[in-house]
Amino acid sequence: MFAEVVVDIPTTRAAKPFHYAVPDRLRESVRVGSAVVVPFGGRKLVGYIVGFVETADVPNVKDIIDVASGAAPLSDDMMALARWMAGRYLCLPAEAMAQMFPAAVRRREASPKTQTRIELAVSSEEAMAFAAAVERRAPRQAGLIRALVERGVSSSDSDTDIEGADSIVRGNQDAVRALIRKGILVSRRVEVMRSPFMGSPAPGGRVPLRLTQDQERAVLTILAAMEARSPRPILLHGVTASGKTEVYMRAIESALSHGRSAIVLVPEIALTPQLAGAFRERFGELVALLHSRLSAGERYDEWRRAERGEARIVVGARSAVFAPVHDLGLIVVDEEHENSYKQEESPRYHAREVARERARLAGCVCVLGSATPSVESFYRAKTGEYDYVAMTTRVEMRPLPRVEIVDMRDELAHGNRSVFSRALVRAIRERLVRREQVILFLNRRGHSTFVLCRECGHAMRCPECDVALTYHAEEGRMRCHYCDHEEAVPDTCPKCGSSYIKYFGAGTERVEREVNRIFPQARVVRMDLDTTRTKMAHEKIIQMFRRGEYDILVGTQMVAKGHDFPRVTLVGVVSADTCLNLPDYKAGERTFQLLTQAAGRAGRGSRPGQVIVQTYTPEHYAVLRAKDHDYIGFYEEEIRGRRDLSYPPFVHLGLAVVSGDDPREVERQATSLGASLRVAARELGGSPPGVWVLGPSPCAVSRVKGLYRWQVLLKGAPVEALTAVLRRGLEVCPGRHRGIMVQVDVDPENVL
Repeated sequence: MFAEVVVDIPTTRAAKPFHYAVPDRLRESVRVGSAVVVPFGGRKLVGYIVGFVETADVPNVKDIIDVASGAAPLSDDMMALARWMAGRYLCLPAEAMAQMFPAAVRRREASPKTQTRIELAVSSEEAMAFAAAVERRAPRQAGLIRALVERGVSSSDSDTDIEGADSIVRGNQDAVRALIRKGILVSRRVEVMRSPFMGSPAPGGRVPLRLTQDQERAVLTILAAMEARSPRPILLHGVTASGKTEVYMRAIESALSHGRSAIVLVPEIALTPQLAGAFRERFGELVALLHSRLSAGERYDEWRRAERGEARIVVGARSAVFAPVHDLGLIVVDEEHENSYKQEESPRYHAREVARERARLAGCVCVLGSATPSVESFYRAKTGEYDYVAMTTRVEMRPLPRVEIVDMRDELAHGNRSVFSRALVRAIRERLVRREQVILFLNRRGHSTFVLCRECGHAMRCPECDVALTYHAEEGRMRCHYCDHEEAVPDTCPKCGSSYIKYFGAGTERVEREVNRIFPQARVVRMDLDTTRTKMAHEKIIQMFRRGEYDILVGTQMVAKGHDFPRVTLVGVVSADTCLNLPDYKAGERTFQLLTQAAGRAGRGSRPGQVIVQTYTPEHYAVLRAKDHDYIGFYEEEIRGRRDLSYPPFVHLGLAVVSGDDPREVERQATSLGASLRVAARELGGSPPGVWVLGPSPCAVSRVKGLYRWQVLLKGAPVEALTAVLRRGLEVCPGRHRGIMVQVDVDPENVL
């Protein structure tokens, strides 16, 4: 018997399966979907079995070395999902399958954590009798036995006070060794699960909330779909603070009662511990947590708890969509509009689309929840592809916050050059007096967005990327946010020698400094990528702010969505223009979503909320519709432009990026690729062609990490036609030049 194995190595040379002989000792332990260790090019690599054959295609076939440690085979559904991903996103089969195993397995580092545990080798009665017999001649041994018995230390007792027993053992090593020799105690290695829930609320005990009419209607819709095993996704469109989380929990309770499991996806790592903590309060040890900030050991153990059926609810970020839960009954994609569900490296999958396909394969329900649904999802609901449920009111009938737009052009005309408008300063001062909390949102980190010489106009740029360096005042250095290159701020201009160096633009670091200057009595904390690099940093900041240890939270988009801070009555959007004028067809949609989500953090408690939005373009429809909390009005304006310009949801996009260190060769190869794609579009696209090829042209950021970048953009429908053209164009493109890379992204979230 020979196994067909796709090897986990990122090269097209490894796209096809390789044949390996299955040794007799492994015949009972391997199957389709198994992760195995194989010899490949002088190395030992992990691969995945995709089939078996009776004859090999080459002589001298090598043996599979072993089954990858700690990896259960993929189910038939997950194998089908991997094949779908390979076709949908034009990735290697091994890349798709690799996403379905924890990193510890892929790196051949999977091993349970164990520690030495001391237990009674005899019954508690025999141990106490022995203690009484040796009380006089060995009082420490007798005392140790009594202490261990009190803490339930026996091989059959699951209620052992582990920490208490371990502390006793550590302080009595001589007595422990003596009792082991006498056969009273025994030492053995036991597995210890690495928990990511340290510091989380105690498991179990969260009482279900009374449902509003909107929530009741949403729950009944989901339960009916679960009963019918409907393959049609449900778009749950609920305004901020309408109680979507409680709806998810009620649906999960129903799934559990029918012996089924659930996956809940959240877009931001900062939200994952908060939501997981709420679910753990409700469902106890049935909840597992999966996201990239966990250690490899924690992720491996949580993955195994799900695979064993010990955890039947998995809460996590993007990759949790592949969790190995059994009898899947429900997948929830919370904040389904978020672009962080899109993976930016191969395989460039979108977790929302993968969730839809996994739900279809598993015969379960997929719920997509958002206060600001993506235009694509709302369009699918309007056309009947999705079921639709609206939740239009907040719980306890709390009002939506009042939104005020401040025209920063007027502020400048009145001599105000601060990052804060006069209205925002007044509002912050009022909240500090009333001991309420404030969130200040700016989707740009750092102190200043660029450093400029006022003499000649030269901007300090990254030597490896085609972008300006951002000034970080705390470090006193300039940093590139693409490649992390950093350097000191020069005393004189490197171009003209002038000493007139000036900082322009504002980031979260500058906002924090301005707040401290204007309100020195305020307790201020900042949450952005710079302050949350360490493990658990997100959660610590959120918990401290929720406990009231800070008055003002300054941050990027990670503070603008999903969080529930009852004391926050004011949200200030420092600049609504950060992404509004980007050369991206989704700029208006992202602006509306960010403004609406940020506004949704205010007034979630008993006191009403206020939002102040600062902008230089107050007349833009995304800003005006966000002011009125008018999603439908925004959608109707946005969809007209999408239809007129042939953008999603009316077409699918494909992006091919050619990169390399030789700018002429990159341009030549991009031109060749564009020609190949046009030929493929004519041959496969029908008449008239259903796929349009645009470009090639330099990328908006034309150099990153020293590599020059050109792109070819495709538009087409259906998506199968688009992927067929991409696949054919890449196959017939003249030979790839050494040092040239081509990256393909189907339905990219970012075309810059």
